[in-house]
Amino acid sequence: MPLADELALAGPQHQPARTPAIVAVAACSSSTSETDSPAPALGIRASRAQTRRAWWTRERVVGGLRRFYEDRGIAPVSTEDWHRLTGKHGSRGGGPGTRRPYPSLYAVLLHFETFRQAWEAAGVDTGRLQESWSELEDWYLREGVGLLSRIELARDLRRTPDAVHRRLYDLGLHSYQRWGWTLHHVERVAQLPRHRLQTYLDRGDLPYLRGSKCVYVDPADLIAVREIDWHSPPAELEEAALRSWRTRLVLVLAGVNWRARSPYQPHPVLRTDRRWSPRFVAPGPKPVEVAAGDWVEVASPVPRRPYCLGRRGRVHLVFWSCNRNRQNSARTSAEPQWMARVEFPSQHGRSRGPRVTYTLPLACLRKCADATEQAPKCEPAPDHGRRALAGPAFEQAQQRHPVTDTGGFSAHI
Repeated sequence: MPLADELALAGPQHQPARTPAIVAVAACSSSTSETDSPAPALGIRASRAQTRRAWWTRERVVGGLRRFYEDRGIAPVSTEDWHRLTGKHGSRGGGPGTRRPYPSLYAVLLHFETFRQAWEAAGVDTGRLQESWSELEDWYLREGVGLLSRIELARDLRRTPDAVHRRLYDLGLHSYQRWGWTLHHVERVAQLPRHRLQTYLDRGDLPYLRGSKCVYVDPADLIAVREIDWHSPPAELEEAALRSWRTRLVLVLAGVNWRARSPYQPHPVLRTDRRWSPRFVAPGPKPVEVAAGDWVEVASPVPRRPYCLGRRGRVHLVFWSCNRNRQNSARTSAEPQWMARVEFPSQHGRSRGPRVTYTLPLACLRKCADATEQAPKCEPAPDHGRRALAGPAFEQAQQRHPVTDTGGFSAHI
C-alpha cells in the first residue's frame, strides 16, 4: 500500500506537521502546475526578504545620530570612524535593528550619500574641514575670483580663507589675470603711467571692470589710448589685442552685440567742476636713451630730491608727462617732459623695505656703462657714539653677527 494511503487510514493525528517552507513549496507547486512553470523555493524566500520593512528608516536614522551626538559629543564624518565607534566588534553580525542603539554604517548610507549630509539632516554642524570640493563650488570660485575678496568667497562657501587660497592655486586661477589686464600690467608693458590711463577711465574713453583689488581692461580697448604707438606696439600687447579683436569679429558675424555682453563698460565721471586737459601732446625726443630695465645714475641735482644725487638704481618706467602739478614735484619745469620711475636701494634703517622708488626727470639721469655697476653698498647708519659707549661688547657683537652682501644690498644677519 502506498505511503499516502496508509497515512490517510491512520487519521490526521498520525500525519506529520508541515513546515512553512514545505507549505510554501506545495502551494507553489499546486499553483504553477497549470502553467507548467514552477518557481524555486529560494526565489520565494528572497522576495519575502525584499518586501520585509527595514527597521532603520530615515527618521530613526536621524534620531539615532542625534542620540549618538548627545551621548558622545562628537560627529564622525568618515565611515571608518563610525564603524569603529558603533560597530559590534568580536560578535556575530546581523539581528534586528532594535538591538542597536545607533544605526549601522549600512543603515546611514542607505538614506544619505555621505555622513556629512546625514549629520546636516540631524541638525549637527560638522564644518567643512577636509571636505571635497564640488563642481558648483569650483564654478563659484571661477566666477568670483578677482571680483570678490577671498574672505567673501570663504564666507559664502563656508570655508576658510586659506582653503579658498589653496583651491584657487589648484585650479590655476589668478586674481590679477582672470578678467583681462590690470592697469599695472598695462603700465609695465606699454610704458604708460597710471595717471594717464586713469584720465581715459574717468573720461569714459576706456571701458573697464572694477574688481575687489584692481581694475581690469580689455587690451583691444587700449586702441583709444593715443600715447601707445600702435604702428609698432609691444609684442605682448599686440598678441592680446589681436586675440580680443578676433573674438569680437566672430560675435559680429554671428549677429551678437559684443559690447552689451562684455563685462567692460565705460563709466565716465560726471562732475561739473572737472576741466580736462588737452588729450594728447606729441612727445619730444628723449634727452637720454634709457629704457625699462636699465641701470642709471643721478648725474645732476634734482629739485626737491637732493638726496638722490649720485645714487644708482634700476629704471621701471619711462613716460612722457604732461602733469602740471607743482606740489612737491621733482620736475625741472612745468612744461611736458620725459620722466622715469627709478628704484633705488634704501639707505635708511627706518625704511619700510630694502628698496625705494622715485619719479625723476630723465634729463637728470645718466645710463650706467657697465651692468656690474649696479647699486652700491649702503653705508651703515651712524652709531651716534654707541661704539665708544659699548666698547669691547660692540666689537664682539659685530663678530658674532657679520654683515652679508646680498646683491648690492646690506643686510644684518
